Amino acid sequence: QHDVGTGISADSDHQSHQKCILTDDQTDILYGLQIADGEIDELRAIAKLMVAHNQQEDLGTLGSNVYLSEDKKRLTFWATHANHNVMKFHSARFASGSAVGQILQRSQRARFCLYGPVSDEMKAWRRDNGSEVG
Repeated sequence: QHDVGTGISADSDHQSHQKCILTDDQTDILYGLQIADGEIDELRAIAKLMVAHNQQEDLGTLGSNVYLSEDKKRLTFWATHANHNVMKFHSARFASGSAVGQILQRSQRARFCLYGPVSDEMKAWRRDNGSEVG
């Protein structure tokens, strides 16, 4: 099942477009959240701040965006990283930052998916930080 919606950019509510770059060892993260009732505006503001931060400071991130479903009940964070080391760095930064707590307070359920050649080290890191890894 795919969310269909609008991308959230740092400076507007219009979908942002990024150049697609393919590498042999790139990895993708999809983190989907069910939005708690009445929390859409707060989550949208947090998402805009995250996108702005990622655009300025995410070395090794080939593309990223945040999508809001048409029914405004699901928010999906997407990022493509150059390799598993970049994914691990940015995942650790996200997990230790203040945004993650704010996001979890405003959501009900989450789904975290990793795609690509994810290292055993990254899988262990995800397990150690509360994710189910298959």
